[in-house]
Amino acid sequence: MHKAEPVPNKIRYEIGQKRCTFCGIFLSVDDTRCICCKAVLRTRARGKKN
Repeated sequence: MHKAEPVPNKIRYEIGQKRCTFCGIFLSVDDTRCICCKAVLRTRARGKKN
């Protein structure tokens, strides 16, 4: 229900989508917490060196 629109994975974080590691979904929200489980959302890729 709250899932973000599908886009190529390498640009998800660049366009502002955030990932919930517990739910396993990407969200397009301004909040830093997941809508479902209130976990902190990931804003950068894990393998990113920046």
